[in-house]
Amino acid sequence: MENTIQHHGIRGMKWGVRRYQNRDGSLTPEGKKRYSDGVTSHVKSMSDQELRDRINRLQLEKQYKSLLEPEGQKKVNKGKDFVQNVLETSGKNIATQLTTYAMGTLVNKYIGKGKQIVNPKKGQKDK
Repeated sequence: MENTIQHHGIRGMKWGVRRYQNRDGSLTPEGKKRYSDGVTSHVKSMSDQELRDRINRLQLEKQYKSLLEPEGQKKVNKGKDFVQNVLETSGKNIATQLTTYAMGTLVNKYIGKGKQIVNPKKGQKDK
């Protein structure tokens, strides 16, 4: 069995040249056709009444889904919010303590010249 690498590109296509895009980045007519979403053209072809009916149907489906949401789901969201709040508060406290310790150590080292001017663990001046 012989291993070969084959390339199935477009014949005559040059490297770096885009098939559906002009040099300025705008789409060619083929590109517009290829990348257009069928939704926009479909909506434009709908009458006002058909569009209203479709919107009403989608709103009713959304309301139905929200009514079916179990009560436990709301409790999970409350628990998730609580845990997120605890983590944020703890993170802020740890960052504050770390910064206070680092600043106290630097003050003692450079300004106090070895003497302990600030207690880095408490973040206050010793008396």
